[in-house]
Amino acid sequence: MARFWRSYKIDISVAALFTAITQYEIWIGPSPIFNEPVVGSHPSLSLLALGFTLPVAFTRALPIPGLVIALTLWSLPPSPGSSLSLFAIFLAVVLVVYLAATRTSGRIAIVAAALVVLGQVVPDFQELRRGDLATHFGEWVFFALAWVLGKTVRFSKMRGDRLALQAAALEQRRDSDVQMALVDERARIARELHDVVAHSVSLMVLQAGAARQALDWQPGRAREPLLAIEAAGREAMGELRRMLTVLRGHGEVDGLAPQPSLRHLDVLLGQMRAAGMPVRLAVNGSVDDLPKGVDLSAYRIIQEALTNSLKHSSHSAVDVRIRRMDDAIAVEVLDAGPSLNGNEPGVGHGLIGMRERSVLYGGKLEAGPNRDGGFDVKATLPLDAG
Repeated sequence: MARFWRSYKIDISVAALFTAITQYEIWIGPSPIFNEPVVGSHPSLSLLALGFTLPVAFTRALPIPGLVIALTLWSLPPSPGSSLSLFAIFLAVVLVVYLAATRTSGRIAIVAAALVVLGQVVPDFQELRRGDLATHFGEWVFFALAWVLGKTVRFSKMRGDRLALQAAALEQRRDSDVQMALVDERARIARELHDVVAHSVSLMVLQAGAARQALDWQPGRAREPLLAIEAAGREAMGELRRMLTVLRGHGEVDGLAPQPSLRHLDVLLGQMRAAGMPVRLAVNGSVDDLPKGVDLSAYRIIQEALTNSLKHSSHSAVDVRIRRMDDAIAVEVLDAGPSLNGNEPGVGHGLIGMRERSVLYGGKLEAGPNRDGGFDVKATLPLDAG
């Protein structure tokens, strides 16, 4: 709409210019450029000239009325003793034809084209009957070119609008796919956290039973199970709080297999090596007593990064580094690259899942191409998250 109003303002300006030129030539004298004589009553010729120039201002909005006014006046024979053959008027009528072509389609375009043809045939009917085509041939060419140019502009605009709509639809679909991937990943994380909490609660039940038996026979030995219950309870509460931040999926209940852990990373690396990707592991510090949620998320980040490297890279050497700090654990997957298909290994749903896991535990994730053409993933997860 804004583009239409900008064009409308231009039309008004052009109409004002044509009006000024024609009125100057009628009331003051021939222009120094064309030196076209004007013969007849100035008031009558002035009104007639306005009938040619003013439709330029509104034909874009009202194409059929603009065409009817301009071409009707164009087809009328001149009054005896008068002459208004001004080039500015001819240009105004040609511009009206062009504007009508840009704003009509379907049956309205057929009507507009018929008006253009009639506007040429009616005044030149006698010449056509005599076979004298040369007299007005130039005018016909100008009107035909104006119509064809207007239709070309309209078709180009319509094609551009269709492409813009398709691009908007594709962008909306891409955003929808990303949101669906985000929801699916959150549901998967929630199911894994559910299993972590279930394990902690099961441990609490077992330790509570041991503490109850110890209270009956050896009260002094009840302290250790109670401390274990307290630690497991705190850990379960932290996982429960994190579960509330994600959407729980309604898929099938996962099996009771043990959850992956950094302690079992050798199994994952063995699978990658068997698939043809050399992987080197460097561990600095102990990973035996990590909080279960942090341990699982760190494992999944490494797993996803290695899977992406296996899919997209040239199976060059990949370094996996784990560093235990006092308050956090840092994991790095450094792929020497380069990519096989030109796509970055981290781009896609995998990167979404890695970021979700990092944010869930208050950590941070850095992922991007390195100088060797490969792709690096670096994540830091606090140990006291929750």
